[in-house]
Amino acid sequence: MAKNFVEELKWRGMLAQIMPGTEEYLNTHMVSAYLGTDPTADSLHIGHLCGIMMLRHLQRCGHKPYLLVGGATGMIGDPSGKSQERNLLDSETLYHNQEAIKKQVSKFLDFDGNEPNKAELVNNYDWMKEFSFLDFIRDIGKCLTYIHEHQGEKDLFGNPLSRYNDFVQRKAKEFWHKMVENGSIDAVKATLEESRDKAERLVDVNTIKHADAREIGAEWVCLQAIRELGIDRFLKDEGWSEIQISTTLAHLITRTIYSPSELKSMRIMEENSAVCELISGNQEWRPGFQSIYKVAPSLYGLKDKLESHLCRKTDALFNITNRIAIFDLTNFYFEGRKDNSKKAQFGRSKEKRSDCKLLVLALCINKEGFIRYSSVLAGNTADPNSLPDMVDTLHAKTRMPNDPKDKVLVCLDAGIATEDNLLRIKEKGYNYLCVSRRRLTDYELAPDAKTVTVLDCKKQPIKLTQVKHEEDGDYYLEINSPAKELKEKSMNRKFKERFEEELQKAKDSLSKKNGTKGYEKVIERVGRARQKYPSISKYYAIDYVPDDPKNPRNMTDIHWRIAVPENVDRQSGVYFLRTNVPDFDEKTTWDYYNLTREIECTNRQLKTDLNLRPIHHKKDDRSDAHLFLGLLSYWIVNTIRYKLKLTGETCFWTEIVRRLSTQKAVTTEATNALGEKVQMRLCSEPNKSADEIYERLKYKKMPFRKIKIPKSL
Repeated sequence: MAKNFVEELKWRGMLAQIMPGTEEYLNTHMVSAYLGTDPTADSLHIGHLCGIMMLRHLQRCGHKPYLLVGGATGMIGDPSGKSQERNLLDSETLYHNQEAIKKQVSKFLDFDGNEPNKAELVNNYDWMKEFSFLDFIRDIGKCLTYIHEHQGEKDLFGNPLSRYNDFVQRKAKEFWHKMVENGSIDAVKATLEESRDKAERLVDVNTIKHADAREIGAEWVCLQAIRELGIDRFLKDEGWSEIQISTTLAHLITRTIYSPSELKSMRIMEENSAVCELISGNQEWRPGFQSIYKVAPSLYGLKDKLESHLCRKTDALFNITNRIAIFDLTNFYFEGRKDNSKKAQFGRSKEKRSDCKLLVLALCINKEGFIRYSSVLAGNTADPNSLPDMVDTLHAKTRMPNDPKDKVLVCLDAGIATEDNLLRIKEKGYNYLCVSRRRLTDYELAPDAKTVTVLDCKKQPIKLTQVKHEEDGDYYLEINSPAKELKEKSMNRKFKERFEEELQKAKDSLSKKNGTKGYEKVIERVGRARQKYPSISKYYAIDYVPDDPKNPRNMTDIHWRIAVPENVDRQSGVYFLRTNVPDFDEKTTWDYYNLTREIECTNRQLKTDLNLRPIHHKKDDRSDAHLFLGLLSYWIVNTIRYKLKLTGETCFWTEIVRRLSTQKAVTTEATNALGEKVQMRLCSEPNKSADEIYERLKYKKMPFRKIKIPKSL
């Protein structure tokens, strides 16, 4: 079994820094590395030892080392102008030095054998010897006339020299100036062909027009985030073809930005977005509808593997420890009856859509907002029933720490935090923090309790006090919110009025013709009113007056009162946080609990920014795939937003898309002096607002500068 190269270097003190993801890649792939040296002598010196030892350890860990000899450099001499430090060498001396260096390095590296990672020696003279003076003249010399004739000019479509790299441009200009200074060049007379080239570049400004403008800014940012997450590489490793990957990325990006259906996604690709040419490099390419329609189910088939891949990627990108797990449920409503769906069921809608069937989405995220677990459940699934599978899955994915202080802390809502669920969390080796399902009534403050005041998200004061409670061995924190107290008192008054209105209607019905008078019917009516207003009805004592106490048939009167009036508002604004961690102080407990707002933000983005509801699919597998595609879009969005958050930028995704929408890809057409149509595909410069996003993300700003389209008469 090959050693871990990174661990070997760390143990030897030879590693100063490392790029995230490097160790994981080195452990799964054979890589190549080289050490370069000039053959100016027949042996290496002590300064080469560190590099040679690095290659030795690299090879012993299963990777391939190269020794690069600069033979071409040795024949040219020192490029710095210090000729006294390096003499020109002939080919015989160079070969001798090369073989002597190889013999010396062979004591450290294995150049023999048939292993894939055997060391190799290469000489840059082998490929640079073919470079001729004619090549130099072709690449650099032909630019000199252009520089002479067009000094101070700017072409409509840019400098023709821009197609060469910076080195060629710089050397062409240097040679031009030296030739002028030496008097080696005079005025250059343009040939007929040169005149034609100039005429091709001269255009009539009145003929300039722009066409096929498409949005490209948000698409370009999403594509760079996808590559950063390695989604394209993951699909390639899974055996997907290039056309499958291109179609998937095009639809995923379109889904992330515009939140359309498959049909609308295709129309956006055809009419509005430059996503297809951005991915394929072909302005004309578009995926077919059936190909787009297969994207979501195909990705859903890789759900577990893809989620694990994205977890590893985001952990490495942002150095995430995953010591906090936040779990919650949300639901999405359907349009239509969905009679053939097993998962589409009526339930308690969080959006007050009791008229629609629902799907429940269970999510577990870390404090950075990245998904650790997801599952689609039936719409009538009770909140507590969703937790066991999450805990088991998380336990399988998470390496348990040696130090109990590093245990994962599971934060969850009161609706999920049943006693059985809390026990299950504890048995799996996790800690928990939740809102207590019940309000403590018989409790004392801790002996050394102190009240700590903090501010909530609306800058309202909150009082925190530790509670002494020994019934279950857990630790409780009393939360007293004056703002919440005012709200709950107001709600109590409103519910009190409405409940008493229901009681009064029941009482009035006793004296009305055809009113409800039956003893059992009246009790049922009052019971329904109690169920409707449970938070206030529990404080009422109700007396029924039947026509016959021994054998009641009808009700003659109803009387009600609040048994203990002071109990109604006694605990208004008060609730309790519960945890099994004894070391948390008041502020720490409160801060950890507030992390649950992160999952609320996630659910809001899924529903609002990414528009995952309503669901229109008829089959369960299509609905599951639809939600999973939305979760992948969220992963992209959260990667972008979290990177921006680290720089102090906290804008929503819709705002990011709006700011980037100002960058376009456009075709510019003009007629030149020869009467020919000249076309260029250009990408506009990002404006100040979009440029700031690129700067914060450290992403490239321009997907392309210009693409020349073949001219037509």
